[in-house]
Amino acid sequence: MKTSGILLIVNTVLLIVIWAFIGIKYTELPEIIPTHFDFRGNVDGESGKSSIWILPCIATFISLLFSILSKNPDSPLLNVPQSFRNKKTIDLYMQSLLFPIMLLFLDITVESILVAQGKQKELSNAVFYILGLLFIVIGVAFVKGFQQGKTQKSDK
Repeated sequence: MKTSGILLIVNTVLLIVIWAFIGIKYTELPEIIPTHFDFRGNVDGESGKSSIWILPCIATFISLLFSILSKNPDSPLLNVPQSFRNKKTIDLYMQSLLFPIMLLFLDITVESILVAQGKQKELSNAVFYILGLLFIVIGVAFVKGFQQGKTQKSDK
């Protein structure tokens, strides 16, 4: 199985886990839950508990958007180097990019619920590590695109 296929399965499982976790914990949530955190992870915004469903909706939208975009490598919505504009590379890139995004949504969902239940006071530093992973994926893609672009220019 190709790496992009494995990532697709992992990303889909993460999305299902996000929905399932909220579904299981929803009845245990207080009527007011944290919905926004400052840079230090402290709660700075609250809302009704039904707002917890916004996170999986956004995660699902992003997942579907990435899936649609990966089917059309020539989409003007993709800001990728020309060397990435083939089905195999764009699939791998989009699934690689989606992985830390799904991890981020899962972490924020779990930690928001833990804070709402009083089991945790603030978001942990996991968010920063996941964001670091996201930037690494973007950085690797940038370097690979630059290298492939240089190779293509020297071949001409």
